[in-house]
Amino acid sequence: METPLDTTLPPVVPAPPRPRGHPLLRAALYLAAYILVQTALSFLFGALAFAVEDRFLPEEGFLRSTEFLLIAVALQAPLVVGLTWLFVRFLDRGTLASLGIRWPRGGRGVAMRQLVTMPVGVLALVGAWLLLILILPPALGGLRFGGISAAFSSGGPSWWPLPPALLLGVLLLLFLIQGGIEELIVRGYIYRALKERWRPWWAALASSVLFSLLHAANPNVSVVALLNIILAGLVLAALVERSGSLWSATLAHGWWNFAISCLLSLPVSGLRVFHLLDTSVAGDEKLTGGSFGPEGSLLLTFLGAILTTILWWRLRQDRRREDIAPSALEDVAGRSPL
Repeated sequence: METPLDTTLPPVVPAPPRPRGHPLLRAALYLAAYILVQTALSFLFGALAFAVEDRFLPEEGFLRSTEFLLIAVALQAPLVVGLTWLFVRFLDRGTLASLGIRWPRGGRGVAMRQLVTMPVGVLALVGAWLLLILILPPALGGLRFGGISAAFSSGGPSWWPLPPALLLGVLLLLFLIQGGIEELIVRGYIYRALKERWRPWWAALASSVLFSLLHAANPNVSVVALLNIILAGLVLAALVERSGSLWSATLAHGWWNFAISCLLSLPVSGLRVFHLLDTSVAGDEKLTGGSFGPEGSLLLTFLGAILTTILWWRLRQDRRREDIAPSALEDVAGRSPL
């Protein structure tokens, strides 16, 4: 007895809703909304510092410190996430997960491994930069190591009542939050929007130029610093592209800022913060970065260009393998006698 053929058609899966408006317009509106929110909050926290500090904290200076600036940035996180959700929900007609707010490819196990591999990678990059500083001729640059900083040895700032090691932990968390906010804005929303019309490399380059311009008002910024921030943006975009998540880029971003400022005591993007070690560099500021920090160093440009090339070359190779695999399967199927 013959079994009747199943002629039932598979269920029709509705196509996802299309975003509203051109991606460049959405990205511009999103950036303008973020700048507006940040400006309003900056005025609010500035007014708080002016009104409260002179009355209650006249000598300690906490409300005008970089640490307070980091806390203020961290407090913006719910508003930034909420603003992003509104744009994604009503203009992009998607979810926050589509921006990379999810585990990387491979799931939670990969994410837990990256909790180790990302800091190790960042510290290796910092170590390579320090090595280049050390081998410079004395006339061009040099590194001075003064041991544990006086601020750490004395118990931390006067406004901090707990052991100073705990303050370092708090600062690491704040840097991770700050890095996460910037990753959500630049590599999350803007980079993803640009990829709707452009290839990943060009979307990464455009978003990295924007990332650099957002740092243009930082103290002691230079052309070399802006170039290095573009390279950093390309590295972070490669991490996002490779993992499909903002997780690894956030870890790398936060740990870089923490390692430079809190461990080495060097400026990070022109800003200084409470630190563990007392180190300083001297010499040609184009090579050492000077008062902007390593991000203003041509030596970091050299390392950043190598890292960018490696990461994006590997992405290109991965895409070629993905393109070849279906073609090979089709070729085998075409020669099959079945």
